[in-house]
Amino acid sequence: MTGSNRVGARAAGGAAVLTAGTIIYDAISAAGSVVIARLLGPADYGVLGIALIYPMMLSGLADLGLSTAIMRYASLGDTRRALTALWLRVIAGALLAAAAALLAPLMAASLQRPRLAPVICVLSAYVLANVAATSVTAFLAGVNRFWDVVSVDVVRSAVRVASSALLIILGHGVYGAALGFSAGYSAAAAYAFVRLARLTRVAPDLARGPVADVLGYSLPLYVPALLGIPAGQLYNMLLAVYVTDAEVGNYRVAGNLLAPLGIITGALSTSLFTTLPRLAAERYKLAEALDRAARYIALLVSPLSIALALFSRQAVYAIYGAQYDAAPAYLAIMALSGLLAPFGVLGMYLNIIGATRTTMLLNVAGMAIGLPLTWALLVRCGMLGAVSASVIGSALNAAVSLAVVKWKYGVSLRVPRVVKYWLPSLAAGAPAYMAMHAIGGVWLAAGVGLATYLVLLVVLTAAVTSSEDLANLASISGGIKYAGPLISRALNITARLKAVM
Repeated sequence: MTGSNRVGARAAGGAAVLTAGTIIYDAISAAGSVVIARLLGPADYGVLGIALIYPMMLSGLADLGLSTAIMRYASLGDTRRALTALWLRVIAGALLAAAAALLAPLMAASLQRPRLAPVICVLSAYVLANVAATSVTAFLAGVNRFWDVVSVDVVRSAVRVASSALLIILGHGVYGAALGFSAGYSAAAAYAFVRLARLTRVAPDLARGPVADVLGYSLPLYVPALLGIPAGQLYNMLLAVYVTDAEVGNYRVAGNLLAPLGIITGALSTSLFTTLPRLAAERYKLAEALDRAARYIALLVSPLSIALALFSRQAVYAIYGAQYDAAPAYLAIMALSGLLAPFGVLGMYLNIIGATRTTMLLNVAGMAIGLPLTWALLVRCGMLGAVSASVIGSALNAAVSLAVVKWKYGVSLRVPRVVKYWLPSLAAGAPAYMAMHAIGGVWLAAGVGLATYLVLLVVLTAAVTSSEDLANLASISGGIKYAGPLISRALNITARLKAVM
């Protein structure tokens, strides 16, 4: 097996572990979200989402671009700098958690919901705990301890769901849900540091030089987050004025059902970013590997993206109930953003080679594109407009990123190949959609649509996918423990089927 294929096998193996583990803890989270959403109802579930606006924003601001630095240094074997980045991030989280507790009344007032002040105060614990837990999991992912990453997330989901549901049943409503939220992340943070202590005894180097090196890499990634503070505040104010609590609740339900797409794209992104740095010294091989990764991501992600869009109504009604009647439209639009996942490798390439200033400029450009678009569509069409603006803005930003990376670094993705691997899903989805709308019953239509979609998807994927990519995927998947040989055999059968088509 060549060096790039060995890296590919390692990445595929890591993605498989992360995907399997994420399915476990997301199953816990999904079950819990259904219970919590039904217990609270659309309005209170929306209120919980609004209460989380500032804590989630502060949690993001505490990053300082350091999560990427932690993974990069850890994957390169520079443990001391990785831990330096980790503790800098935790310190930032502690400061912002204190700010959330002190400024909770002002935050609630700015959201036009003063009664949320004690809820936001409780969620300040979530800010610190989330930053701490994700800092450690970034390090664990960087050293390819993927099962440890998964175990931290399982602890988080299990404690959060159990405690939130119990407190709501006991009559504490939104406040109880928020308390359970913070409890889950706190338990995950404590467990994460136990795993870290067992893995390494190396001390962070907080001297001026190493700190300057780490921040020199990470701060360009952080600038867009700083610029996003006023933009985010404006967005929150627009939501408070133009969007109802029930619409926010429907949006959160759609986001919950988007979890399968997030599982696959997140696992692939994390695994690739923690393995591809091994090719950083050979730029040609790195660029070639990224181009191949984009095609494979398109092949893996687009079928699920189109399926979520097709069956959004059935998914919402079956899991959350017909009371969330706006969620199917939100889910269908949001799912289409999965088609853009292959272009995420561009940002990955820039961060691997250390070009974080270019990443910063592209992120700022994305904000400049997205904010006016979101403002216009949110004011005109409410939450549906905001969801649509997000997808349109992401597509425009991907186009800008393609142009900039090619112009400045001479690296380009073969976009027609990516589009080609979208086609089986899109072509299978069209007749499935028409078949569903020709049948009256919701569930009968879903059955017919699903059968039509799967049959056409298998046939068209075999017809469109190149023999080279099938062979490479089979070779890479063979290195995955347990399921690898089975996946490899299935791909080889597909390749042979293609040969006779």
